Amino acid sequence: MKNDKRPNMKIIGDNTASGGHYNDAKIIGNGIIKGDMNCVTFKSIGDSTLEGNLKAGTVKITGSIHVEGKTTADDIRVMGDLSIDGDFQAGHCHLRGGITTKSGIKADDLSLMGYVTVKKNCEAETFKADGQIKIDGLLNADDIDIKTYGTSRISEIGGDRIVVRKGSGSNLGKMIRFLFLPSDWGNAMVTVNTIEGDDIRLWSTKAKVVRGKNVIIENGCDIDLVEYKGSLRVHRSSKVKEEKKI
Repeated sequence: MKNDKRPNMKIIGDNTASGGHYNDAKIIGNGIIKGDMNCVTFKSIGDSTLEGNLKAGTVKITGSIHVEGKTTADDIRVMGDLSIDGDFQAGHCHLRGGITTKSGIKADDLSLMGYVTVKKNCEAETFKADGQIKIDGLLNADDIDIKTYGTSRISEIGGDRIVVRKGSGSNLGKMIRFLFLPSDWGNAMVTVNTIEGDDIRLWSTKAKVVRGKNVIIENGCDIDLVEYKGSLRVHRSSKVKEEKKI
């Protein structure tokens, strides 16, 4: 909600502005904001840097932005690249490009097409990703749907419904490959230490332990141990070293 006592801020071209409390903050060009930014709406078109924390109701990024602190937003939409040194917390997050954070991510729902690199944990209610994922900590969400293009690496995955699959050769996939991903595109595989959930369905996954209620191992998987309570189905082309009903 806008505050009549707050001013607006606009940067055009290669300019610098001070942080502060604003209604609408807009950058068009290569702007630098020195200090923390607290605003109702934040929009950046171009290549910008925020030397502090960003807190906003709505964030829209077209291009790239580097936030040296943490980022908090109710709704954030990125068409390009978002780089954050601190924590990232959002309600609704839609990314078309990529996000890199040296800390962790918390969101209500996170929808990604491109890449995500997280040094700590990533937590959400729903996590949907088409691209390449590198999470050094735990990926935890109620509903997880991953389509990998290239080699992805996640330390641990936990959730209610978990689906991991190899992305198709659609025009969407070709665009992701061209814009964001390395030459390992054809070797799409998700490598995980542990996957734990209720309903799990996996393609092109290499894991040490998969633990769930109902587990389906489709083609292209290499699993050391599957522990299940309800049902287990394994595709003939996949390798499961040990199966254990608990």
